[in-house]
Amino acid sequence: MSEPPRALESFWEWQLQGRCRALPAHIFFPDDHRGQALRKREEKAKRVCRGCPVLVTCREHALQLPERFGVWGAMTARERARRAQTDSRGA
Repeated sequence: MSEPPRALESFWEWQLQGRCRALPAHIFFPDDHRGQALRKREEKAKRVCRGCPVLVTCREHALQLPERFGVWGAMTARERARRAQTDSRGA
């Protein structure tokens, strides 16, 4: 198998330092919860994010792509969508 292009590798390299790597993905992508259960799962993910060394990089990544699902950089998909709307109004 060939190696990935360096540009692509460096695009994702920061994720190797993420605290989330040691945890199950369903904490950050809670698709089976609604209402209070969803908010509790999102808050659990955010607590992990807040202590993460790549918090800012992760958040910027999610806002720039944009990532449409899950908790990234201590922000939910709803929070990122609101931020994008606010940013587009100010532009």
